[in-house]
Amino acid sequence: MNARIFRGLLAAGLTALALPALGQDQPKVTLQAVAGSIGGVPMMIIEGEGLDRKYGFEGVFEYLPSDGLFQNFLIGNSDVSMDNDLLGVAIARAEGFDVSAVYPVGNLYLGIVVPGSSEARTPEDLKGRKVGHFGADSGTTTFIRLIVQEMFGFDVLEEYQMSQVGPAALVPLLAQGEVEAIFNFETFASAAMVETDGRYLLQAHADYSEFTGGFAPWITNIAMHGDWMRENPALAYAVRDAYDEAIQLLIDSDYEILNKPYVAEKLGITSEAVLTKVIGNGNEYGYFTNDWSDEKRAAATEFLEKLAEDGSVIEEVPEGTLVTLEDVIGPRP
Repeated sequence: MNARIFRGLLAAGLTALALPALGQDQPKVTLQAVAGSIGGVPMMIIEGEGLDRKYGFEGVFEYLPSDGLFQNFLIGNSDVSMDNDLLGVAIARAEGFDVSAVYPVGNLYLGIVVPGSSEARTPEDLKGRKVGHFGADSGTTTFIRLIVQEMFGFDVLEEYQMSQVGPAALVPLLAQGEVEAIFNFETFASAAMVETDGRYLLQAHADYSEFTGGFAPWITNIAMHGDWMRENPALAYAVRDAYDEAIQLLIDSDYEILNKPYVAEKLGITSEAVLTKVIGNGNEYGYFTNDWSDEKRAAATEFLEKLAEDGSVIEEVPEGTLVTLEDVIGPRP
């Protein structure tokens, strides 16, 4: 064997040794999000851009109906839930489940939507009017109710004529003039705006953040099982790293990454106008975040405690509802 061939084989062998992950199986992590939900976009990006393998795990990505989604996570069918709200986590911990919110996902991409022809300028202008929502105990209505109560001093459930249907059915209800406003979340909020040339009367994240001087709770969070985190510390950090890069891709693209077919198809958006509106709203209001600072978590705990005082949804905020990976499993392995 001549020296040139030998050196070539040696270099190839060293390269193979230096990159073992490319040729070996990676540990599997099962992640879940709501099918068709804007809250699942970061997970879609992790899957679509191969960020799982980049950070050392093989993602098993499950997009499930909202009904039963959290129960699926609680019974251990998934390791990580990318699309859960803090209320559900608090309730689960109160019931004895060892689960925690470990990172933010979605800012409050929801609010009160009115048609473009509406003369209403503040939520107060809707008193005595018909308003559509999809359940007094839903996270969307709960958040809007508390925010309006703090900002404007009245209870929407008492002052509005509330009409309840499903989230998707609220869009035609508003378009047909059956109600004068709706409480809804993305992508239904943008669909309603397109159908009615509408606008946010109250954008929950932006308006409440301005009111509080910088804080609004998250609508969705990354939740993990305590035992899974402790048994798989490197994987827990890897999931968080993959999420961080997904968020950066969103920001760097001004949310235009939502135009990629793997995102639009999973969101179930067939209207180019609606997709454009979602992208515009997401970019304007900053629908996703990774700010999990001590200050934000303390403010979120205080927000949950206000809900607990009301007692209609939760009665307590159990210790461990909001944690950091560093708190639970220590420094990065």
